[in-house]
Amino acid sequence: MRRTTSRARRPVAALAAIGSLAIALTACTSSQPSDSSGDGSMSLWIWPGGLSETVVETVTAESSGLEVSVIGDDFKQKLLTVFTAKSDIPDITGVKGEDMPYFLQEPELFTDLNTLDIDDIVGEFPEWKLAEATTPDGRLLGLPIDIGPAGLFYREDILAGAGMPTDPAEVEAATSTYEDYFTFGEQLKAATGAHLEVSAGGLFGKVMGQSETKFVSPEGEFLGESDAVRNAWDLAVEAWDRGLVAGIEDGSPDWASAVNAGALPMLSGAAWYAGDIKSNAADTTGLWRVTQMPGGPANIGGSFLTIPAAAEDKEAALEVIKALLSPENEAVMYTETGNFPARTTTFEQPGLHDGDDFFGGQDTVSVFVTAAENMPTVYNSPLDNQVAAPYYTELRNVETGKDPEQAWADAVAAAKEALESS
Repeated sequence: MRRTTSRARRPVAALAAIGSLAIALTACTSSQPSDSSGDGSMSLWIWPGGLSETVVETVTAESSGLEVSVIGDDFKQKLLTVFTAKSDIPDITGVKGEDMPYFLQEPELFTDLNTLDIDDIVGEFPEWKLAEATTPDGRLLGLPIDIGPAGLFYREDILAGAGMPTDPAEVEAATSTYEDYFTFGEQLKAATGAHLEVSAGGLFGKVMGQSETKFVSPEGEFLGESDAVRNAWDLAVEAWDRGLVAGIEDGSPDWASAVNAGALPMLSGAAWYAGDIKSNAADTTGLWRVTQMPGGPANIGGSFLTIPAAAEDKEAALEVIKALLSPENEAVMYTETGNFPARTTTFEQPGLHDGDDFFGGQDTVSVFVTAAENMPTVYNSPLDNQVAAPYYTELRNVETGKDPEQAWADAVAAAKEALESS
């Protein structure tokens, strides 16, 4: 799953100054908590790359009194430490998307944002993303900073050399189902020797991201033998059996070499994945394009801003959040950090739909907007990751020769045990 820290992109000037606040923002970097002393100061915690430095500077120029601490290492654990100690709790804190299911079990730690004045902003965020920060009884714990709609990235030059479609609409039509996608991949491999997927586990995870259920139900029931999980498994194994999987680690040196050499000319991933491709394959500028994922949209990643219940001035904290997540600042954040905007009115900002030179001048933002508009709403259990882990382990075993049916049986057994021992 996506890191919610983003790799730095080229910095840009702020598109617009935010409205005035009664609070000022002083950016600082610290591995220790900031102390809210009750004297009108306010503290915010975020991890490296969670917010754009330019946005922080823009807010700083318009306000006074907020200290921003950039917390490295295990952000969730450090947050839990101050919650447990009931001391030095920040007034505003980021929560990573993968950590929100855990904190939904402890809603009393946070302010229900529905009790504050959010009517002017809440409707501008996708309902499916808000659902990820909403408790079963309707308490909203956070507003999204970013989302991770996925797309299919591909090398236009390699597809053209293989005599295959290259226009994004044509590639989307030719790969709309997984059977179409695999057939497309076989044709591509026959012409170029290239693989379609990085790993069987990677494909499994993306197919699961397209499902409306995962590994554990809201009632805590085991879903590891459901049709959704078995379908994702079967597709991953089929891709391996058809010779379409490279069997390497995503983001590894082998991955970077394969991407640069054109041995992996099609890569599916979230919007932020474009930054990984750019930073590892700079010499391929202008050769890439992007279209919709086979099988439907998937979200990978995305984080939130929350107000702990201990915050003294919750309305003032909300105004800071509104400023940080203004359409202007969300646009800057995307351009600077690659965090894809969660606030839908951001896409009306000037220049956001200008073509991306790395993608041959294509308006890539519109591709991800379309994916976000059609995203399924998914329940994320705090136990999903530990229950899912055996499936990825066993798919690696399949890549090294293990019988897929035995691997499936072993994955299910280990996943059940993981749930029962939680």
